Amino acid sequence: MALVAILVGFGFAPPLPAADASRLTGELDAPALAAAVAKEKGRVVLVNFWATWCVPCREEFPDLVRLEQKYRGRGVSVIGVSIDSAKDLPAVEKFLASAKPEFPNYRKKSGGDDQDFIDSVDAKWGGELPFSVVYGPDGRKAKVLSGKQSYATFEKAVTALSK
Repeated sequence: MALVAILVGFGFAPPLPAADASRLTGELDAPALAAAVAKEKGRVVLVNFWATWCVPCREEFPDLVRLEQKYRGRGVSVIGVSIDSAKDLPAVEKFLASAKPEFPNYRKKSGGDDQDFIDSVDAKWGGELPFSVVYGPDGRKAKVLSGKQSYATFEKAVTALSK
């Protein structure tokens, strides 16, 4: 402790704690989302689209955290995508800090045509939240889950595709 005080006295600041770092992995658009899913080829991937202002999204998020913890070692990956706007970043950070997911969470990149993004995820998606897409180990879309889901529904969707 004395060493820290001496270093600070000479103008050396200790590194910032990890708590100051963003809990978001980054921003993504449709091509970046496709690349993130492709990177997980060989695994079942559940991509969940959510927002802090969406009550059902916040309600189902703990089930996603639990699912990822249980199945990460069994060939399942979860990816979260916040649809919150840039002005809502503090709320996103606060939500992720309290939910403590161990899977990557991105924010949909601002700009561009939202409908193009929605269509790239699923042509039948109307933009409602929460919305999840499950990809098989081959990287192909296998199941779409629209609206709030239960843990059992998520579990059934991923275990039906996992080895």
